[in-house]
Amino acid sequence: MGNLITMPKACISCQAYKHIGKADDKHCPHTDWRGQPQTKTRYGQCQVHKTQVFITELCNQYQQEPFIEVVDADNRPEAKQPRQERLLF
Repeated sequence: MGNLITMPKACISCQAYKHIGKADDKHCPHTDWRGQPQTKTRYGQCQVHKTQVFITELCNQYQQEPFIEVVDADNRPEAKQPRQERLLF
């Protein structure tokens, strides 16, 4: 695989994700340099579902960005905004 960037299989590595900023998140998986839990997670706009999503979400329309290697990640217990998953591809 060589020089590929490794990222979680989630919105952050999806072609449909467009970054906006950070938002309060009661399920924030991140810690600071001291190991203290953080309260904000990066989020953006999903161009497929037209909703805001945290970078740690995953849906059934995921399209991997080119030139990255993905690793499986646990999906969040709840989405930033409700969305209707597409049943047909």
